[in-house]
Amino acid sequence: MKKVLLSFVAALVLTLPVYIGIGKNEWVNDWFINGAGWDMFTPLFRLCNAVGITGDGGILITAMLISFVLVLVASAVVRRAKLRVSTRRG
Repeated sequence: MKKVLLSFVAALVLTLPVYIGIGKNEWVNDWFINGAGWDMFTPLFRLCNAVGITGDGGILITAMLISFVLVLVASAVVRRAKLRVSTRRG
């Protein structure tokens, strides 16, 4: 249980600053305000049959959650690889 909690905390530590940085970045905000950001996500919106801003927002939140899960898996893999290397040396 402790290992799962450590992976979860590592994923939060790695993911949240990126989300905050993206959200506070003026360039990214201007990119979405001008419409180019939304245009980039249009294929994903069409694939998921998103309707309106609520559907678009749900897809973006889901994409962020998927990225969090990917970071969680990556942190677990790195932690496990580090443990294997340390046990071989010791």
